[in-house]
Amino acid sequence: MPEPINNKVWHIPFNRVDKVPEQLIRGREDIYFGYEFAIQAGKKLREDVVRYYVRLVSNPESLRGSLGFYRAWDETVAQNAQRKNRPLAMPVLAIGGAASWGELVGNEMKLLATNVQSVVIPGTGHWVAEESPKALLAALTPFLAPYRDASAAAHTPRPRAAAASRSLG
Repeated sequence: MPEPINNKVWHIPFNRVDKVPEQLIRGREDIYFGYEFAIQAGKKLREDVVRYYVRLVSNPESLRGSLGFYRAWDETVAQNAQRKNRPLAMPVLAIGGAASWGELVGNEMKLLATNVQSVVIPGTGHWVAEESPKALLAALTPFLAPYRDASAAAHTPRPRAAAASRSLG
């Protein structure tokens, strides 16, 4: 595999191995995850952000759980193959960082859903929320607005006088 791609995907097969990753990472979370946060980013993440996430996965159960995502890879691929037979009808927003998977995020979601909107955020890598929070909110806000507006309307209390006159009619 070409080096730039290898640098971004090597962790997938490594993380899938049983027990060994925990043994090699534990006590060195800052090295392992520090590298991952750096190599996957389009923009350098702030040190306090990296420290925050490293602290979270420094708990053995959290580390095991985070690796579980990769260990379930075969099952997820099989489930996604089945999902293609009944694509999601609901609107889906696929967001990719241009310095990461970019358009591929939306293209892959189009295999699983019929109503996909795709956004690629320039200058952003894998850590979209951390690298470009304003651009992420700019993409999410209009996509979620109809649901927010519908929810607000459904939960708006009717004025008592109007409700009383309707019940008497």
